[in-house]
Amino acid sequence: MSTVGPYVGIKVLDFGQVMAAPYAGMILADLGADVVKIESPSGDATRNYTPPDVGGESPYYLFVNRNKRGIAIDLKSEDGRAAILAMAETADVVIENFRAGTMDRMGLGYEVLQELNPHLIYAAVSGYGRKGPFSNKAGYDPIAQAESGLMSMCGEPDGPPTRIGISVIDMITGTFAAQAISAALYARRDTGTGQYIEANLFATAANMLGNFGAQSLMVGDNPHRAGSGSQAAQPAGVYLSADGEFMLTIGNEGMYQRFCENVIERPDMAGDERFATNTHRLINKLALTEELNAVFATRSNAEWLERMNAYGIPAGEINSVHGALNSPMAEATNLVAMAPHTTLGELRTMMPSFRLSATPVRDPIGAPLLGEHTRDVLRDWA
Repeated sequence: MSTVGPYVGIKVLDFGQVMAAPYAGMILADLGADVVKIESPSGDATRNYTPPDVGGESPYYLFVNRNKRGIAIDLKSEDGRAAILAMAETADVVIENFRAGTMDRMGLGYEVLQELNPHLIYAAVSGYGRKGPFSNKAGYDPIAQAESGLMSMCGEPDGPPTRIGISVIDMITGTFAAQAISAALYARRDTGTGQYIEANLFATAANMLGNFGAQSLMVGDNPHRAGSGSQAAQPAGVYLSADGEFMLTIGNEGMYQRFCENVIERPDMAGDERFATNTHRLINKLALTEELNAVFATRSNAEWLERMNAYGIPAGEINSVHGALNSPMAEATNLVAMAPHTTLGELRTMMPSFRLSATPVRDPIGAPLLGEHTRDVLRDWA
């Protein structure tokens, strides 16, 4: 158990499986909460998400369950139910992402637990919410990306819709759930009582449409994908240099002026009526891209990035995953740390992307083995 972090002393029962709900639990654990990962005797499905593996363990499971203690328990048995009820009496938070009605059928639903412990905050994570025509439909990140309109915004304009290559909706749903739990903990200081929280993948994915969702609601249009470029600002996108490629985004007129005069040394492009304002550059995007590609072909990636950095132009090399996690930027932001694991020794893991000066996040520990802390947790909590 942690002795560091703003949530030291907060007790969380994490019934979450796979990614979205366990991610919420991981955030709370990073912040010092005592998060107990509850698994069936067969374990979370992500324990079998291999290859690749680390000493037989799944990197997927190891990532999303760091800083947690783990118990294995049969929730359908009388003894298992009794153990959960005993722990719930003193718990602060329950997180689950079972199908609608599953916890109720096991006698562990919100009404039962809230009556047992009025201070309890209960967070239900699902694909489509706990009510409505889709409440019993299985929710998965790629499907949420498709159904929400998000996938229609990804990919090249003349190509097929493309899924974002990571489970970003799962992780953001988990982040929203953790944020809501934090708000409920804050509210409980005044009310003395807990509350019921819902977070779902579809609504998260729709929220991530951001300005494009707002545009569609307010204007009534149907925004379309623009590849790596932007429908809001130009120049923006992936450009080829003499020896590689980089991402460039220019967000305002002053930036474009500096870019033309100092970076590419083409002041004529700032004065060209086709490119004089962002509106003109959006209309004449193809011509602008053709002009810039000819310029960028004259120097190396490193040269262009150095020049752009010198004049405050947002641009960056397109890293691989391995390259990004082993970059000077990762080192400077303390992104990677070592986490001790019971059987695997020291493992490299990612730290949270935020920092707190007075109540820092905890030093990481590896994800639990299946049922590793069952005796300890039952002794401590029940």
